[in-house]
Amino acid sequence: MSPVGDDLRVRCRNFPSLVNCCTLDWFSRWPEEALLYVSRAFLKNLELPSDEVRENLAVMCMVIHTSVEEISAKFFDELRRRVYTTPKSYLDLISLYLNTLGKKRN
Repeated sequence: MSPVGDDLRVRCRNFPSLVNCCTLDWFSRWPEEALLYVSRAFLKNLELPSDEVRENLAVMCMVIHTSVEEISAKFFDELRRRVYTTPKSYLDLISLYLNTLGKKRN
């Protein structure tokens, strides 16, 4: 079902279990500015040598996420298999970095 138009709204009213018992997979791409804002917010309280390192880490997180999006399009063209990059996967990337850094520091 496409979310465009009234069809989805009408179906959800007629069949409430579509909302209660289903998962909707709507993946919208985050702009680079939003990715940078989120990574900066997660890294702002992290103890780092300088603000330049903090900014470079934020940019690195954004570049990794956007490059995976680009490569996933090539992957689909060649193998006809989808790989989704979602906002949750971006948050997981940042959390993975923070957890790994914490372990290495300990």
